[in-house]
Amino acid sequence: MREMRIFRTTLLILFVMLSFGAIGQNDTEFWFAAPDNTSTGGGIRQKPINLLLTSFNNAATVTISQPANPAFAPIVISLSANFSQKVLLEPFLSMIECQPANTILNFGLKINATNPITAYYEQSSQDNPDIYTLKGRNALGTDFIIPAQRDFANSTFYNPRPKNSFCMVATHDNTSVTITPSRDVVGGHTAGVPFTITLNTGQTFACEAVGSNPDDHLAGSIITSDKPIAVSISDDSVTPTGGAPDLCGDQIIPESLYGSEYIVVNGALSIGSVRDRVYIFAKTNGTQIFRDGNATPVATINRGNFYSFQFDASDVSTYINSSEPVLVYHISGFNQQPGGAVIPPIECTGSNQIAFTRSTVASTGPVQFLLMISTRAGNQGGFTLNGDASIIKASDFTPVPGTSNQWYAAKKDLTNVVLTDVGYILSNSLGLFHCGLVNGSNSNSCRYGYFSSFATVNLGPDQTICPGDSLLLDAGAGKDTYLWYPDGQTTHSIWVKTPGTYYVDVTDYMCSMSDTLILDNYTVTPINLGNDTSICINGTITLDAGTGFKKYSWSTGEGTQTITVPPGVYTIIAEINGGCNSTDTITIGAHPIPPQTLIKHN
Repeated sequence: MREMRIFRTTLLILFVMLSFGAIGQNDTEFWFAAPDNTSTGGGIRQKPINLLLTSFNNAATVTISQPANPAFAPIVISLSANFSQKVLLEPFLSMIECQPANTILNFGLKINATNPITAYYEQSSQDNPDIYTLKGRNALGTDFIIPAQRDFANSTFYNPRPKNSFCMVATHDNTSVTITPSRDVVGGHTAGVPFTITLNTGQTFACEAVGSNPDDHLAGSIITSDKPIAVSISDDSVTPTGGAPDLCGDQIIPESLYGSEYIVVNGALSIGSVRDRVYIFAKTNGTQIFRDGNATPVATINRGNFYSFQFDASDVSTYINSSEPVLVYHISGFNQQPGGAVIPPIECTGSNQIAFTRSTVASTGPVQFLLMISTRAGNQGGFTLNGDASIIKASDFTPVPGTSNQWYAAKKDLTNVVLTDVGYILSNSLGLFHCGLVNGSNSNSCRYGYFSSFATVNLGPDQTICPGDSLLLDAGAGKDTYLWYPDGQTTHSIWVKTPGTYYVDVTDYMCSMSDTLILDNYTVTPINLGNDTSICINGTITLDAGTGFKKYSWSTGEGTQTITVPPGVYTIIAEINGGCNSTDTITIGAHPIPPQTLIKHN
């Protein structure tokens, strides 16, 4: 169990035609909190920022909004089938990034689509870029551990000096979030001391390290919430020893999606003796970590702690397994430029198709575009890139150490094959795979992100909805079979409204998977204005909707708990938990004024 000022601007939209079926990191709803990054250097380290959206076989209407911010006019885009569009968000920079830290803001982004799409956020700046792959429901949860590195400092060159941070966005009103920082954070919050905030739908909150040295980084910080949130991380202008400052960041996954088996493919970070580094975080005390099939653990770690290692230059890949589920974070890059990404577990996860677009990289030196691919034995010969089977071949793959030749990995240099600002589809007709990309420049930038699915079936966290509302449960299109409980439906998605436990069994590519979601209703206190009544035609009466509501809306236009009115018909709508409404109507009749009676005095 997983659990008003309207801005009007010209949007730069890049249209790229694609042709494919499904499935990547696709969904119909995405939430994102954009970390704040340094604006020094004339803005070239902070902008432009883009949101890249890709449709599949069905056209989709996509709405980009900020539910908590009425100053943000929603952006509506019509995506044709099999198209990709890049939306420039730079005009809204000041109302998107989570700054200042330790402040509740209305800056959370929500992306809704009428059919499944993929989405990623890219800080596409000249000198400080990275990719944030948006993970849809796979990003939502109530328990998170913050991944970060503690080997390298943030750059000393810029003022104010960049820092490590994380930012969260709420998806429901009255979300209580408890944060236990592993190091001191801005706002007077001390390491190891929990503090609690309350966020409404679309509101964001950022925690920023007080210092920029390696030991100041917030690795192992713990977040818990009573309703689903999404969390993103930023290591702003991090500088590997002897290297150049660059952004390392990603949207992370909740503890419910951690796995016990991972494959990490070695990238191209190379600065003297510094190579790619891997950080493994435990969610359970006493977690044993193993590498490359060895029976002796390389480490035993407790909740929130991590074990790290550096790749050798000759390594292509490594296999990690653990006694309990863990989170794996990878610092890779190209030459002196780093990038960061959360790694997906391999147990029955992955995609049979992913979509990506290579961004233009500003450079005064060499550039490189790498695909880092892992898949089960037997699938190596099933890859096509935009339908071409000659580009990624079975001979590109080597066995992953410690997997008894059951898994294969490849690091494929496509610098001279993949063009910039062109849509590409990587497909495998034989099975699922995982794929990350490194798009880097030797002189000033690197982007690193994983584009394959982090969970093959994930109904998302348990949900509470208003009585009478419905919720769509979607196990993901394109699987072999589906079976829902308790009603026995066999479609990939179902609508539900009755509180209870819902369970789905899915088979796909020889994997059997399942997930459970518990649906509940918010408690709605009814309003009772009383029985219809009558008063004198020129009299008034006070109507009281009662206490405990966060918002009152009378048909008279008033927003108070009580109103005093003459005869008439009056309706009250009051908002309570989760945005649910309670309503009542009362009719106040009018007694006519009795005729005057003359009284005579004798």
